[in-house]
Amino acid sequence: MTITRLLTRASRRPERAASLPSARGVGFARGFVAMRHANYRRYWFGQLGSVVGSWMQSVALPWLVLQLGGSPLQLGLVMAFMFGPSMIFAPLGGVLADRVDKRRTLIAVNLVAMLQASVLFVLALTGVVEIWHVYLLALVAGLVSAVEWPVRQAFVAELVPRDDLVNAIALSSTSFNLARVVGPAVAGVTIAVFGVASNFGINAVSYLSVIASMLLIDPRLLHRASRPDAFPSVRRSLGEGLRYARATPSVLWPLVLLGGVAALAMNFQTLLPLLTRGALGMDAGGYGAIYATMGAGSLVGSLALAFATSQRPMFRLIIGGGVIFLVLAFALGFVSSPLVAFPLVAGIGLGSMLMVNTINVVVQNSVPDALRGRVMALYVTVFAGTAPVGGLLAGLMAEAFGASFAFSMGAALASGVLVLVAWRLRSVRMPRLEQGIEHEPRERIAPAREVAPRAA
Repeated sequence: MTITRLLTRASRRPERAASLPSARGVGFARGFVAMRHANYRRYWFGQLGSVVGSWMQSVALPWLVLQLGGSPLQLGLVMAFMFGPSMIFAPLGGVLADRVDKRRTLIAVNLVAMLQASVLFVLALTGVVEIWHVYLLALVAGLVSAVEWPVRQAFVAELVPRDDLVNAIALSSTSFNLARVVGPAVAGVTIAVFGVASNFGINAVSYLSVIASMLLIDPRLLHRASRPDAFPSVRRSLGEGLRYARATPSVLWPLVLLGGVAALAMNFQTLLPLLTRGALGMDAGGYGAIYATMGAGSLVGSLALAFATSQRPMFRLIIGGGVIFLVLAFALGFVSSPLVAFPLVAGIGLGSMLMVNTINVVVQNSVPDALRGRVMALYVTVFAGTAPVGGLLAGLMAEAFGASFAFSMGAALASGVLVLVAWRLRSVRMPRLEQGIEHEPRERIAPAREVAPRAA
């Protein structure tokens, strides 16, 4: 199927509100239907172990910068180095995701990430670490993420049949946010007891979890798209993904919302450590606890989508989650009591993850398999790639006016993006996912000796 036919079908969608596809199963089982698939179970548990370590490093890295005497602006620079490569290279990672064996690619990039965490552990443990080391290793992590994130987003669709994709996305986010509860809570304790370097060592070891899960996945049970005999040029491939996103309102406007809100109001790694030490007056243990509380709220938001009923309008989930997130983030800027801050950050986690996960589901279900990697690379670009701009902006505002002001001002600016997108989504055609565009057929991959030549 050519890109022209895909764009034509995108423009002829019925004018109906998007809703969640019907979930199979009843009651409690409905929220875990993707777990019936052995490959998905292996992937899910492998990711859980690895992401716990990643969250421990995410909490420890800003704390290390502050221990080294770093300023809010330098903290923002670390976030820029960590997420900047996604703004430039994630689209190329999406092209790669549509052309390579995703399982083997994920093994390779996680090996590089394990090496990066190991080097950071040794530098911090020996006490020779300097700010420029942190910048360099953050850049390495950013380059790895620019490849790994688009491939991983597209790989989930190969682990389950299309009917279970929504549940698989929601459960993948659940594992991410479950780790977001456990990782920061443990990190706060390990920083206080063993020092900040211990978190980097634990993260390095945790990559063995995801690598082992990838090795255990059975390639014969993957649901892969049919592949052409020859691929177009990289430039043309990038253009196809961009044209499809631009011509598909149910992809374009959710991505605009995600990019705007992420850049202006989701700068937690820059602002939370500053807010914790400054306005709230807490130590490393309190920092880990407040991060874990936000993760607990995000976990609830992920599970809410996993158990959502079939007719829940996605427009309301996206906009409603965004409203909850931005209102509470604005209020957090006026708080100086930890007792008030903890419930606020729990609500911030819930609202933000409800919005982000629903956008992920809408985009995943609006794109054909042949373009999935490239379109999901745009998702990664606007979500993670905007972090350098947001991190620097938040760091500058925090240095000039304080972290509290930066939280409230960011939420206020992002509210303008939310209003614009809410207005646009009410006037565009968003199909029910059961009646979306026709997708390229997916095939279950047979052993190599049984694979027949594929038509272009």
